[in-house]
Amino acid sequence: MAQITEKGKGWEFRHSIWMLWAILTFGTLNYISFYYISYKVKQKKWFIAGIIYSILFILVMVVSELFPTEHWVYDVTLAAYLIGWIASIVHVFKIRPEYLLRLEAKISSGHKEKEIASLKHKIAQEYGTTTASVKSDNTNTNSIHHEQQKMVSQETRNEIKETSTEIQIIDINTASEQEIAKIPGIGTIYAKKVVSVRSQENGFQSFDHFVEALSVKPHLIEKIKPHLRFPENPSIQPAKKSEGRIVDF
Repeated sequence: MAQITEKGKGWEFRHSIWMLWAILTFGTLNYISFYYISYKVKQKKWFIAGIIYSILFILVMVVSELFPTEHWVYDVTLAAYLIGWIASIVHVFKIRPEYLLRLEAKISSGHKEKEIASLKHKIAQEYGTTTASVKSDNTNTNSIHHEQQKMVSQETRNEIKETSTEIQIIDINTASEQEIAKIPGIGTIYAKKVVSVRSQENGFQSFDHFVEALSVKPHLIEKIKPHLRFPENPSIQPAKKSEGRIVDF
């Protein structure tokens, strides 16, 4: 027998046991097969089939009590019953693939979880309170929500911290000694030197000028640079005095 679903043959055989009511009971319980599968996958047409096979069984029971076995009514009813039994066997084999596919789709859709959640909600409404499992679900939901809020708050704080770090940009030519001292990598002592050199140089024209004048160490250059602002149009550096010997003619 070919595989019908993605669940495998083992799963399909386990969910085909309902067919035995139609095959092994000689028509006395074949209708149970159809009632069962109609309930499992909510198909009205199979419920109607179960009613028809039930009527045949009930009819033969009634006729056997009212008519002798030699009567033609009994023969006709018994023949209809046997035909109905055989038809039910053919019927279950025919509808088995559709039933398995419907059952697989139902399970994959999470229908059972939805039914349980709906039942919990219904019970909670009936008793005007919440069950332990509903409380547990709510607790887990609140816990997850709380953790998400904490993560968002932490991210917000980090963004604020980063932003505050970014805005600590000072004009190196106008900033006070205290403001310069707050720049990462400078500190109080080095800030005094910066102010002193700034006075000697009449201000820093660029970051390169700042580095050269203060002999900033390489590992501090990239650390300090984002926090300093220099004139957008630095003035032209005065030409250095020429060095060398002066020849007196």
